[in-house]
Amino acid sequence: MPLVDVRYSDDVSDDELRRLAQLLPDLIAEAVDCPEEPWTGPAGPGDIEVRFRPRGDFDIGEFRYVIEIRTKLFASRLDDKQRRADVVRNGLSALGFGTVGVWLVLLDGAWSQT
Repeated sequence: MPLVDVRYSDDVSDDELRRLAQLLPDLIAEAVDCPEEPWTGPAGPGDIEVRFRPRGDFDIGEFRYVIEIRTKLFASRLDDKQRRADVVRNGLSALGFGTVGVWLVLLDGAWSQT
Protein backbone atom coordinates (compact mmCIF):
# COMPACT_ATOMS: atom_id res chain seq x y z
CA MET A 1 0.00 0.00 0.00
CA PRO A 2 1.55 3.32 -1.01
CA LEU A 3 1.63 6.04 1.63
CA VAL A 4 1.64 9.42 -0.08
CA ASP A 5 2.46 12.85 1.32
CA VAL A 6 1.51 15.86 -0.81
CA ARG A 7 2.94 19.26 0.11
CA TYR A 8 1.50 22.20 -1.78
CA SER A 9 2.18 25.92 -2.06
CA ASP A 10 -0.02 28.80 -0.92
CA ASP A 11 -1.30 29.57 -4.42
CA VAL A 12 -3.07 26.19 -4.79
CA SER A 13 -6.88 26.42 -4.66
CA ASP A 14 -9.27 23.96 -3.02
CA ASP A 15 -10.67 23.10 -6.46
CA GLU A 16 -7.18 22.23 -7.68
CA LEU A 17 -6.60 20.06 -4.59
CA ARG A 18 -9.88 18.23 -5.21
CA ARG A 19 -8.86 17.58 -8.79
CA LEU A 20 -5.45 16.32 -7.66
CA ALA A 21 -7.07 14.06 -5.06
CA GLN A 22 -9.20 12.51 -7.80
CA LEU A 23 -6.26 11.92 -10.16
CA LEU A 24 -3.54 10.76 -7.79
CA PRO A 25 -4.81 7.29 -6.83
CA ASP A 26 -4.88 6.04 -10.43
CA LEU A 27 -1.58 7.71 -11.35
CA ILE A 28 0.14 6.23 -8.30
CA ALA A 29 -1.42 2.81 -8.89
CA GLU A 30 -0.04 2.87 -12.43
CA ALA A 31 3.37 4.00 -11.18
CA VAL A 32 3.77 1.29 -8.53
CA ASP A 33 2.07 -1.55 -10.42
CA CYS A 34 4.20 -4.70 -10.33
CA PRO A 35 3.71 -8.48 -10.42
CA GLU A 36 3.88 -8.68 -6.63
CA GLU A 37 1.20 -5.98 -6.15
CA PRO A 38 -0.70 -5.66 -9.45
CA TRP A 39 -3.07 -2.80 -10.21
CA THR A 40 -6.50 -4.40 -10.38
CA GLY A 41 -8.69 -1.35 -10.92
CA PRO A 42 -9.96 1.57 -8.86
CA ALA A 43 -8.42 1.88 -5.40
CA GLY A 44 -10.30 0.20 -2.58
CA PRO A 45 -9.95 0.37 1.20
CA GLY A 46 -6.33 -0.08 2.22
CA ASP A 47 -4.96 0.32 -1.30
CA ILE A 48 -3.56 3.84 -0.91
CA GLU A 49 -3.28 6.53 1.77
CA VAL A 50 -2.82 10.14 0.59
CA ARG A 51 -2.25 13.07 2.96
CA PHE A 52 -2.32 16.72 1.87
CA ARG A 53 -0.36 19.37 3.77
CA PRO A 54 0.21 23.05 3.00
CA ARG A 55 3.75 24.32 2.86
CA GLY A 56 4.82 25.76 6.21
CA ASP A 57 6.15 29.24 6.90
CA PHE A 58 9.72 27.95 7.17
CA ASP A 59 9.65 25.44 4.31
CA ILE A 60 12.06 26.19 1.47
CA GLY A 61 11.47 25.36 -2.18
CA GLU A 62 9.87 26.55 -5.39
CA PHE A 63 7.67 23.61 -6.40
CA ARG A 64 3.88 24.04 -6.34
CA TYR A 65 3.63 20.38 -5.36
CA VAL A 66 6.07 17.93 -3.84
CA ILE A 67 4.73 14.40 -3.75
CA GLU A 68 6.49 11.73 -1.70
CA ILE A 69 5.39 8.17 -2.40
CA ARG A 70 6.52 5.50 0.05
CA THR A 71 5.80 1.92 -0.92
CA LYS A 72 7.14 -1.56 -0.45
CA LEU A 73 10.44 -2.52 -2.03
CA PHE A 74 10.21 -5.24 -4.67
CA ALA A 75 12.98 -6.12 -7.13
CA SER A 76 10.63 -5.40 -10.04
CA ARG A 77 10.10 -1.85 -8.75
CA LEU A 78 13.84 -1.25 -8.37
CA ASP A 79 14.56 -2.00 -12.00
CA ASP A 80 12.71 1.08 -13.25
CA LYS A 81 12.12 3.34 -10.28
CA GLN A 82 12.87 6.54 -12.24
CA ARG A 83 10.23 5.69 -14.84
CA ARG A 84 7.75 5.10 -12.02
CA ALA A 85 8.36 8.54 -10.48
CA ASP A 86 8.13 10.08 -13.95
CA VAL A 87 4.68 8.51 -14.52
CA VAL A 88 3.23 10.61 -11.69
CA ARG A 89 5.17 13.77 -12.53
CA ASN A 90 4.34 13.61 -16.25
CA GLY A 91 0.68 12.85 -15.58
CA LEU A 92 0.29 15.93 -13.39
CA SER A 93 2.51 18.27 -15.40
CA ALA A 94 0.58 17.49 -18.58
CA LEU A 95 -2.63 18.62 -16.85
CA GLY A 96 -1.34 22.06 -15.92
CA PHE A 97 -0.54 21.58 -12.23
CA GLY A 98 2.61 23.68 -12.55
CA THR A 99 5.92 22.61 -11.06
CA VAL A 100 5.70 19.14 -9.57
CA GLY A 101 8.40 17.13 -7.83
CA VAL A 102 7.93 13.41 -7.14
CA TRP A 103 10.06 11.42 -4.70
CA LEU A 104 9.53 7.66 -4.86
CA VAL A 105 10.86 5.82 -1.82
CA LEU A 106 11.01 2.03 -1.91
CA LEU A 107 11.24 0.55 1.59
CA ASP A 108 11.51 -2.85 3.15
CA GLY A 109 8.56 -3.04 5.51
CA ALA A 110 5.25 -4.60 6.36
CA TRP A 111 1.68 -3.30 6.43
CA SER A 112 -1.20 -4.37 8.62
CA GLN A 113 -4.70 -2.93 8.87
CA THR A 114 -8.04 -3.56 10.54
